[in-house]
Amino acid sequence: MKRLMANHKQRQAILIALAAPLMFSPAPLMAETGTSDPTVAIARQAQTIVSVQQINPTTVDVVFSNNQRMTFDFYGDNIFRMFQDNSGGILRDPEAKPEARILVDNPRVKVYQLEIQDENGQITISTWSTKLQIDKSTTLLKVSDRRTGAILFEEVKPVAYEKGKTILSLKENPDEYFYGGGVQNGRFSHKGKSIAIENQNSWTDGGVASPTPFYWSTKGYGFMWHTFKPGKYDFGADEKGIVKLSHDTDYLDVFFMVDREPESILSSLYSEPTEAQRISKMAIALLNDFYQLTGNPVLLPKFGFYQGHLNAYNRDYWVEDEKGILFEDGKRYKESQKDNGGIKESLNGEKNNYQFSARAVIDRYKNHDMPLGWLLPNDGYGAGYGQTETLDGNIQNLKNLADYAHKNGVEIGLWTQSDLHPKDSISALLQRDIVKEVRDAGVRVLKTDVAWVGWGYSFGLNGVADVGYIMPYYGNDARPFIISLDGWAGTQRYAGIWSGDQTGGQWEYIRFHIPTYIGSGLSGQPNITSDMDGIFGGKNPAMNTRDFQWKTWTPMELNMDGWGSNEKYPHALGEPATSINRSYLKMKSSLMPYAYSIAREAVDGMPMIRAMFLEDPNPYTYGKATQYQFMYGPYFLVAPIYQETQADEKGNDIRDGIYLPEGEWFDYFTGEKYTGGCVVNNFASPLWKLPVFVKAGAIIPMTNPNNNVAEIDKSLRIYELYPSGYSKFTEYDDDGRTQAYLNGKGTTTRIKIENDDPSKVSITILPTTGDFDGFVKDKATELRINLSEMPKKITAKVGSSKVKLTAARSMDEYLNGTNIYFYDAAPNLNKFATKGSEFEKVTITKNPQLLVKLAPTDIVLNETVVTLDGYRFDMPDTHRVSTGSLAAPTAQVTAENTEAYTLKPTWNKVSGADFYEIEFNGMLYTQIKNTELLFDNLSAETDYSFKIRSANKDGYSDWSAFSVKTKSNPLEFAIKGIRGEVTAEEQEGFEIFRLFDFAELGDMFHTKYRKNAMPFDMIIDLRTINQLDKFHYLCRQDGGNGTILAGDVAYSMDKENWTAVDSFRWERNGDVKVFTFKDQPKARYIKLHITEGVGNYASGRELYVFKVPGTESYLPGDINNDKKIDANDLTSYMNYTGLRRGDSDFDYVSAGDINQNGLIDAYDISVVATQLEDGIENPGTDRVAGTLSLSTPKQTYNAGETVEITVKGDSIKAVNALSFALPYDQRDYDFVGIEAKNLGTMENLTYDRLHTNGQKALYPTFVNLGDKKTLEGSDALFTIKLKAKRKVKFNLKATDGILVDKNLNMQKF
Repeated sequence: MKRLMANHKQRQAILIALAAPLMFSPAPLMAETGTSDPTVAIARQAQTIVSVQQINPTTVDVVFSNNQRMTFDFYGDNIFRMFQDNSGGILRDPEAKPEARILVDNPRVKVYQLEIQDENGQITISTWSTKLQIDKSTTLLKVSDRRTGAILFEEVKPVAYEKGKTILSLKENPDEYFYGGGVQNGRFSHKGKSIAIENQNSWTDGGVASPTPFYWSTKGYGFMWHTFKPGKYDFGADEKGIVKLSHDTDYLDVFFMVDREPESILSSLYSEPTEAQRISKMAIALLNDFYQLTGNPVLLPKFGFYQGHLNAYNRDYWVEDEKGILFEDGKRYKESQKDNGGIKESLNGEKNNYQFSARAVIDRYKNHDMPLGWLLPNDGYGAGYGQTETLDGNIQNLKNLADYAHKNGVEIGLWTQSDLHPKDSISALLQRDIVKEVRDAGVRVLKTDVAWVGWGYSFGLNGVADVGYIMPYYGNDARPFIISLDGWAGTQRYAGIWSGDQTGGQWEYIRFHIPTYIGSGLSGQPNITSDMDGIFGGKNPAMNTRDFQWKTWTPMELNMDGWGSNEKYPHALGEPATSINRSYLKMKSSLMPYAYSIAREAVDGMPMIRAMFLEDPNPYTYGKATQYQFMYGPYFLVAPIYQETQADEKGNDIRDGIYLPEGEWFDYFTGEKYTGGCVVNNFASPLWKLPVFVKAGAIIPMTNPNNNVAEIDKSLRIYELYPSGYSKFTEYDDDGRTQAYLNGKGTTTRIKIENDDPSKVSITILPTTGDFDGFVKDKATELRINLSEMPKKITAKVGSSKVKLTAARSMDEYLNGTNIYFYDAAPNLNKFATKGSEFEKVTITKNPQLLVKLAPTDIVLNETVVTLDGYRFDMPDTHRVSTGSLAAPTAQVTAENTEAYTLKPTWNKVSGADFYEIEFNGMLYTQIKNTELLFDNLSAETDYSFKIRSANKDGYSDWSAFSVKTKSNPLEFAIKGIRGEVTAEEQEGFEIFRLFDFAELGDMFHTKYRKNAMPFDMIIDLRTINQLDKFHYLCRQDGGNGTILAGDVAYSMDKENWTAVDSFRWERNGDVKVFTFKDQPKARYIKLHITEGVGNYASGRELYVFKVPGTESYLPGDINNDKKIDANDLTSYMNYTGLRRGDSDFDYVSAGDINQNGLIDAYDISVVATQLEDGIENPGTDRVAGTLSLSTPKQTYNAGETVEITVKGDSIKAVNALSFALPYDQRDYDFVGIEAKNLGTMENLTYDRLHTNGQKALYPTFVNLGDKKTLEGSDALFTIKLKAKRKVKFNLKATDGILVDKNLNMQKF
């Protein structure tokens, strides 16, 4: 706690510095640096070390033969900074604009016994615990634990400086694993992989959202690069045995943390240290080293653990539509960001629009009895939070909402697109003033959005630091609750992380988030969240409920509403989803004391969401095998349903591949016991049930089910218990809303269970220590003890007094009594189903529980002890019911079940078998009730051996062995779905599509017989954008007629502008012809200009185009990166129409700039729009033509007059979409609206945009969705209406004009 308090003081200092950067020096050790040519590589290999000198009590300089220096600066005995700037610079903070600092204000602790030796060709620098050895001739560094001599890491190559990049190369050991790197989507274990340390604006599997330049190794060291520049960490992917670390910087500035406790220290902590204790102790130590440098993670306020709801309630319009959303008035409405004549929403419903207001959201949760902790009523994209003429008026409007929310136990926050402080040039609607929002309106939550990415990591870090200072200062010491999209090292000391915009209603969304959450905690950021069922998509009740289920055991939940296929309420999809979601939300609220305790632990200990290797470290858990399950604190094992395995039409399914660590585990919902050290399969998971296991010995603090923090009964404490041997848990509590916890204001309560004699249980709740504002000392105590039969005797003692317990005859008697107990033989878990629903009839019962309720007592003064005699917890084994001898199954892996990376053994059903077990790679897979099981994540062309046996109540059959080899996969990176066209005539039955159908035998491509095809062009449409590696051309096996011999290759993004690559000339034979793209360009189209072929024909069996291994294919227009084009992409384009390169959030959507003109325009949107509403089957051949003209009835306008600009077609032809920019001075005009005239069925996507540079421009944009009639002729198309704010002479000019046809041909004007 002392260090936490110190960090709080450091944090306050840095926050003040960040809030007022001009008042402080950003770098106390700043020196002017010289410049160097970034293209020149400086090779240290040629240098040797000539001397070493200690320059202060913590710092040593090593001098090279070329007079360059490397500095080793110790921030503690086990943390050192390694710095070298060959241009002459000295230790400094990394460059950041705006100013931001990765390190806390005082990241140092005392260094003991810093010693230097220079002998036998080696420099040795050592502290009490750490030894650095540097070979003077090779300059290579080796670091070991001085206490044990164990080598923790060593360099294999000297530091390299090349082309603006610095590279550090370390040894990778065979038994070494690596974790960290921040939010690496879909990954947490990085051995044999490379990870990007940069925000890639890719929020799907394989992408990176909030990187952290920090990782740690199971060898016992951690690493952080002290920079804001992008980087790449390669853990043996490029070259086995080498960890290659690089950042785009021209100097070296890194921190190493070495912290593996010797066995002697571990033995003093644990009587017989286990490997799990060793690994968890090391993980905690290395994470705390990282926190020493960059700050401890925040402890979220209690309301932050509840569901949040986010949308814009001050911008959109609602019109009646039979396909829309059903509202309280019984009508359906459709939402539009454009003025469509509908009802405009507001925060407080003050304009006869209550059901479309933010207040109505709070009412909706309340009316559906759904927990809700916080609400964000604006999204920063043209929404604002008031409709008055002044910022102060809008602040008052926000306060009115906050007052209403607070009456209902809900906190209010704001999304922010970019600015936090007022700017004179911005209209009142879009103004922000974070000080007034916090101080006057009562805002307690901030969520930063995508614009915070574009300006770089320091911008985001600066912004959250700013709020981290303002919120407690102006909010009566309010604990900041900040959710950031773009994290970096240091973000954790201010904010939690949100994983970005994703698409719900698909299993992939759940699947890749599980390892993502695990990896975030291992990277020092335990507070992570994501959209409930995605911001986009939805409408799949099974996936919706499965997402609510697993996120019950995660820190935060947020509903990102207004963008998806359905409204994002927990009740949106009706029954049974409503009842199931409510049940899990209530469960999450009941688990608040447990969640809050492990959240406090995560501030300086283990993360809340824990990788399985922290519980049971072994080769199986260190890697990917357990990436779809996790520990939630020390006791819950959660295995989400992330795919359909054996689902029925109602969503009932099973879960395979659940690894249970050594020991005993209980099904949380039934109490059935499982023995660990194996992989459980075919685990029944009806739609209502998530696979959740509880560790034997669990102590789970709970509270009453509630809908928000205000409903928590502070006079009651509840503990659910699973007695087994000796166990203990420390419950933590504080006020849950202020920063007083940083100054030690909080309480701890130790609970322990002693059950060494299996039939006797002693439960002790020690006196609570500590205090905080609002702490209630007098509490009743309720124990919920899991068992299978009534104990023989129950005793209780509070303080020094024995308590006489009364046996209740019913649950009602128990609930109304005190100093009472009740044996609940079949606890009802279906308590929160919607009244009158079919789900209310579903019977869901838990194992028996003994309920004990003790009268209120002063828990600070009194210890509470409850003992049981005759305790038994042994539920019937429902998996073993059959009897009799068993035969061994006959198993095999058939050819059709053999792939490069998967094998699926199948076997005969054995009479009398209840299930089967397979032994594979040293692991036991048990309770397999089907006659097949899929094994994935295997290696290609590898031999694998299996053993299988049958099992029932009487025992097992003999083992039966079988072996198989996985296939090779030479086409792993070949691009599928390619289309082609040729300018030569094709032979009927041998068309060009046959060259790309992945069928090497049975069909082929051939040009027209007896007709010279040379020369001609072959255009290959990859249909996705790829980084090109090579292509393989498979000619006729005899090299006969049509074998292509010579030509040229070019590539393009738009099929109009081509970049030449190279020519080719191939031998006439049947060999596979290979063409390599040396520069690995990105392209959608490839053109082969073929000049020579055997017989003047062209033919081929197949042509495979390969992307660069490990790269992703990008579908043009898939702005949401969900591997499909749909209405969600159009929704995103609507919000980013008119966005330009240079705008702070352009990087996020830059992949959507398909024509690469630095502007989101009608062409980009048309790529999506032409594929919607069943697409365009026959676009025809008409090419777009013509232009547009603008005119006004007069030139001069007085203040207050409306300027009507007529936009007219001029001989336009085949126009399927159009857009242009109309820049204007916002001191001259306000945009009023657009009146459509002759636009047919085109959608209006016009956007009045304020750019990041302060310039204003209107972007009239109209597109057809699907196959609609195009615009032709010279009619007036629409009228733009502006209001003059002062006397003006109209001289506005259209720029960046573009017309687009159905074939995506463009006509600029």
